[in-house]
Amino acid sequence: MFTQVRSSVFASALLMALALPASSTAQEGPPPEVRAAVGALIEMLESSGDAPLVSFLDARLSATYRDSATREAFLALLRELRDAAQGSTDDVAVERAGEGLVLHLSGERTISISLHLDGAGKVTHLELLGAEELPPSPFDNLTWDNLPEVFQRAADEAGFSGVVVARHDGEEILRKAYGLADRGEGRPIRLNTIFGIGSTPIDFTVTAILILAERGQVGLDDPLSRFIPNVPLDKQAITLRHLMTGGSGLPNFHDVPGVDWDPDLAWIDRDTAVRRILAQPLLFEPGSGDGHSHSAFGLLAAVIEIASGTTYRDFVRSEILEPVGMSRTGFYGESLGLDVSAFATGYGASTVGIPNIPPNWGPTSWLVMGSGGMFSTLEDMERYYDAIDAGRLLQGEGAQWQQGARVGIGGSDRGFFILEASNGEGSRVLLLANGEGRAIGERAMVEAIASMVLGRPLRGG
Repeated sequence: MFTQVRSSVFASALLMALALPASSTAQEGPPPEVRAAVGALIEMLESSGDAPLVSFLDARLSATYRDSATREAFLALLRELRDAAQGSTDDVAVERAGEGLVLHLSGERTISISLHLDGAGKVTHLELLGAEELPPSPFDNLTWDNLPEVFQRAADEAGFSGVVVARHDGEEILRKAYGLADRGEGRPIRLNTIFGIGSTPIDFTVTAILILAERGQVGLDDPLSRFIPNVPLDKQAITLRHLMTGGSGLPNFHDVPGVDWDPDLAWIDRDTAVRRILAQPLLFEPGSGDGHSHSAFGLLAAVIEIASGTTYRDFVRSEILEPVGMSRTGFYGESLGLDVSAFATGYGASTVGIPNIPPNWGPTSWLVMGSGGMFSTLEDMERYYDAIDAGRLLQGEGAQWQQGARVGIGGSDRGFFILEASNGEGSRVLLLANGEGRAIGERAMVEAIASMVLGRPLRGG
C-alpha cells in the first residue's frame, strides 16, 4: 500500500490570491507585470543560498531603488524577508494599500510584506511589515471521535463553509453541509451543491488513460511521440508513464504572462497548448527526477483524444461520469441545465463573473484541460472514489494504480477547495469548500485530516 498525493495547493505561487487593480475588470485579472513580480518574490522567498537573492536584486529591483542603498543592505533585507517567510508561503493573498500592495503570507505563521512596483513591474519599495504565529487551528488534536464536533466548531468559529462526508472502518460518522452557498442571498449550502474541484480532474485523466490501456489502445510505456507528431528531440524519451507520475521533466504550467489574461481561464486550443508545452525547456531528463506538472496532464488529455478518436470531454463523460452516475459534474462554461442556485459561489481573492461560479468562467481552456476546469458535488465525487475502490471502472493493474492509501487536494484562487483522504481500508474523509483558505487554516486542516486518516503524519509519509 502506498500514498498518492495528487497535487498540492501548498507553496504554489500560481495559486496566490491577487487583488484586482482599480482600473481592471474582474474578467481581466491582475496585470501580468504584477503577477510576474509577485511570483518572482515568492520564488525568492522559497529559495536557499545567496544566488537567488542576487538574481532577484538585479532582475527585479528598479535602478533608482537599487541606488538608494548599498548592495549589502539590500541582500540583508532579502535575507530578513526570506527568514521571516520560511514555512509561510502556503497561502498568498495580495491587497492594494494606497499606491502599493501588501502581501499576506501564511503557513506556519503569517507575515505581511509591503511591495511597490513601477509601471514596468520593477520593485521600488520592499518592507517586512510584521510576522506573527498563527492562532490554534480548530483542527488541532483531531480524532475520529471528535471529528463532527471539530467541523461544527470550524464552521461556527472560523467560517468553514462546505460539505463533508467521513467514514471510519466502513461506518459513516459524518455527512453534513455547513455555511452559505451565496452570502448575499443567504442561501445555505446543501449536500448536492456544486463546487469547483481544482485539480481533481487529474484523477479522471489517469482513469481515462488506464481505461485506454486496458483496451490496448495505449501502453503506459509508449513514447509521447507515438501519438503526437514532431516531438522535440529532448522530449522524445517521455512516456505516458512519465507524464502520469511526475517523471516527464516538464514545467508545471504553460500559460504565458502578458498573453493569457488568466493562467487558468484564458482560452487556448489543444494545438496551441501542445505546441507551448513541447517548446518549454525540461527541468530534468525524462525519468531522472520527480516534479509535478499540470502541463503533463494536458498532454495526456491530448493523447486521450488522439487514441480514442473523441474529445476529452466526451470520453470522460461517457466512460467515467455517466457509468458512475455523476450527473452534476461538468466542465467550466456549462450549467447542465441547472439553475444558478445549484452552484456555490466561490469566495477567494479572485472573482470572475457575477456570481463567481464555474458556468460564468467560459469553456474549459487547454491551459487546464486534463488537470482542471471542472465542477462536481460531494455525492458525485463520492460515487467516483467508491467506483475506483470497488474496481467498477478499472480492473487488475489499472485498478491498483488508483486504489490504496491516497491524499488528493486541489483548489483555486477563486475560492474553491477539495480534499479526499483515504487509507484504502474503509476510512475516508471527503470535503468540498467555497471559502477563503486562510480563514480556516487550510494547511492545518489538511495535515490533521490526512494524518488521522492515514494513521501517521502526512509529512514524510
